Amino acid sequence: MTEAAFALQWETLDNEGATLGLMTQRARVFGGWLVRVTDGGSQSLAFVPDGEGRWDGEDFGEDDYEYEDEEESDEDEDSEEGEDEEVEEDEDA
Repeated sequence: MTEAAFALQWETLDNEGATLGLMTQRARVFGGWLVRVTDGGSQSLAFVPDGEGRWDGEDFGEDDYEYEDEEESDEDEDSEEGEDEEVEEDEDA
C-alpha cells in the first residue's frame, strides 16, 4: 500500500518575535488542527482541538470566538421583554 489516505495541507503561520529558524505550521484534521513547530533539526507536533474550525490562524483565545447561540439568545430575551410589556399594557386597559 503506497498511496496515502489523504494529504495534509500545511499552512505556515507568522512567528512574531520568534527566533529566525523557528517555523510554525498547522494542518486541518478531523476535530481540530495538527500544529508543528520546527527549529533547525528539531520538530514538535501537537493536536489543538477545534471541532468547529474557528481558529483563524492568529488568535486562539476564548474571547476571539463568536458564538451563534449567544446572539440568538440575546435576540430571544429582547423579544420576550417586549411581549411582557404588551401583556402589562393589556391588563391596564
